Amino acid sequence: MRKKAPLINKRIFVGFNHAGAAGIWQFTRILRKRGYQIDFYGLDEERLGMSVDFLLKFSNNRIIALYQKIIYFFKILPRYDIWHLNFMEGFFFYPLNLLILKIFDKKIVLTFRGAEVRTNIDFMPETISGKIPQRDLPEYYRNIYENKDVWKNFLKKLRMRIFIKFADKVVLTGPFLASQVTRFDKIIPYARDIGELKKYSHNQHKKITILHVPTEPIVKGTPEIRKIFQKLQKKYKNINFKILERMPRDKLLLELSKADIVIDQIIVGWYGGQAVEALAMGKIVLAYLHPPYFALVSYGKEIPIINSSFWTLENDLESTIINFEHIKEQYRHQGIKFAKKYHDNHLIAREYLNVYKSVQ
Repeated sequence: MRKKAPLINKRIFVGFNHAGAAGIWQFTRILRKRGYQIDFYGLDEERLGMSVDFLLKFSNNRIIALYQKIIYFFKILPRYDIWHLNFMEGFFFYPLNLLILKIFDKKIVLTFRGAEVRTNIDFMPETISGKIPQRDLPEYYRNIYENKDVWKNFLKKLRMRIFIKFADKVVLTGPFLASQVTRFDKIIPYARDIGELKKYSHNQHKKITILHVPTEPIVKGTPEIRKIFQKLQKKYKNINFKILERMPRDKLLLELSKADIVIDQIIVGWYGGQAVEALAMGKIVLAYLHPPYFALVSYGKEIPIINSSFWTLENDLESTIINFEHIKEQYRHQGIKFAKKYHDNHLIAREYLNVYKSVQ
């Protein structure tokens, strides 16, 4: 029986630069520093200042672009032994793309990150019990109840099943995706350079700033957050309520550093990468954490985030404002400790290294 070559001698492809690009870039840097041959690829553009090793730009003409992608794929195919695909993306028609990888005996690691696979929601207890009229639900929930995007969701599920069929290992970034897939092998949280984030100075000012920066407004619950901000702003004139558009990463980190309280996402039942960055800076974070998800991860009961849904956010946020001076230090210390313990890029690099070793 032929002895397997050490992973250090294998080459790893990681693509592409959509959701989670900051974390992917950071854990792949750690593995590169340790001598592993790992490359992070991006398609078309650097998204919001997120770095990649190779940025691929193809023609705006779809037919020409397809031809270019096929040629480039076969050019780099012999170079890599392990193909780590994120966000269910490939170079071209994905069943054929995946089949070719398997024919050439390549190992496939798949990471699901969120919207690419999510077709429904596990919970809406307040609505089921009749406490909230359907018309008053956030748009994301209404779309589910009204059974919109049926064809789109069917294609998502089909795509997911095909990707999983070919994958050697399937990873989720959080427990909120567990019910959306037919199989997964491991949950690996978002990676962040906690050392870099801790360098941002602790904000000192008299006026409390509350910040929300959505990447996907409907999914994050931004319309509902905006209404609550407008309502509370009338009551608390000395509070700075800010909702900003998506922005390059360096500007986002600067805005986070200026905030005292950060509202992450209040719809899908888990926190995002931006919440991790805010925690690492010592900010108070509010997000909706669906309690049943806690049992799917080892750190479920340690998360120092104020649990707040769209139907409780107004009261939760007002309580946080009133008690801010009494709780800010507690949440600052807990947030930094949690981010370092569970999201540090060195830790996540080690987790993915074990996954790569398991498939080689």
